[in-house]
Amino acid sequence: MKLANTKRINEKIMQIESIRQALLMLNGTVTNQIASSYIIPESLEAIKADAVKLRENMDKNNGKGYSVEQITMLLIVEAVAAQLMPGNPKIVDMYMNLIAPESKVFDINEFKNNPYIKNIAFHNQQLGDYDLCTQNMAPYELMIYNIPQSNTPFYISIPRIGCFSKEFSYPSIRQTSIKSTWMSVTPNEVYTVQGAVDNAKGKVLTLGCGMGYFAYMASLKEDVESITIVELEQDVIDLFEKHILPQFENKEKITVVKADAIEFMKNISDGEYDYCFADIWIGIEDMDVYFSVKEVSRHMRKTKIDYWIEESFASYLLSYIWMEVLKAFAKNNHIELPINEANLPEEELRKVNYIHRLMKNVEINKPEDMDYYFNPKNIIKLINKSKLTF
Repeated sequence: MKLANTKRINEKIMQIESIRQALLMLNGTVTNQIASSYIIPESLEAIKADAVKLRENMDKNNGKGYSVEQITMLLIVEAVAAQLMPGNPKIVDMYMNLIAPESKVFDINEFKNNPYIKNIAFHNQQLGDYDLCTQNMAPYELMIYNIPQSNTPFYISIPRIGCFSKEFSYPSIRQTSIKSTWMSVTPNEVYTVQGAVDNAKGKVLTLGCGMGYFAYMASLKEDVESITIVELEQDVIDLFEKHILPQFENKEKITVVKADAIEFMKNISDGEYDYCFADIWIGIEDMDVYFSVKEVSRHMRKTKIDYWIEESFASYLLSYIWMEVLKAFAKNNHIELPINEANLPEEELRKVNYIHRLMKNVEINKPEDMDYYFNPKNIIKLINKSKLTF
């Protein structure tokens, strides 16, 4: 990376870095607690009462935008953030201002009327170690409902937080032996898959079966001719074919192929399918799997391919891009950074090296250039143009 050594660029980097680390620490802990369902309010009624008062004050001052339910949710998040960052209300306020605009309290009827949730029954059906059932989300139980928002002033990814104000039941598959949820259809699944459902048409290929949510929603579309599901795990196939697929209105559109997704992609021709949706990873921790599919699909031009939570992968890489910026800044200003990359774990070093190679020819000549390269969509474009392997 080539970084111009200008006053404006240096000032922007120093301003961001002075706040970024505190925000990152706070953001990481809050995000992990929400993802682990650790945030459950102890005095919900008292929080609701405070939310009513805040809403009344907003009305008096012509405040707009936030409902009592949404304020309640934000107060729950703020209480956790304040505990994690005691004595630093400025950082907490800054964090809450980043979270609030994208926060949502969901209409329970919207999800009850979702075609999959409404029509596919999950009532105490079992197959081996797996139990198809419904689980409940408690009122104001916080969740991350979509890919993170990354166009923030401090180049960090802020979670999109949501909840229901009433108890919500959703379909899931639990693994009995370890008493753990294996898969589920929550708002996160609905939101993160919707773009792929919208784009599906013609002959559709999907890598990964899951609970068949994408396949079901895509099969309802008149412009979807067929859906081929590639799935390696026999347990997943058995669950799907025995309990879920028979409930599909358009089950004749569905074909399941037992195969490794990477090997399958190597052996199909470009244009054999009109559309492909890749979804064989659990989350951003499976970055190597994402890149494996990405790299084996480079020859595809006629087949449109979407990758589940792709922007989340790009958002995750922003920290490594910032590291490149800091290294260039330090070099320009003869500063020694307290970073010893040789001591990083192998997986971390792999990401560092990939971003270093990806950003090698990037030139940042003005502060606005940094904004461009900290937009996940632009990082995806850069990855797509590159011939690098992860």
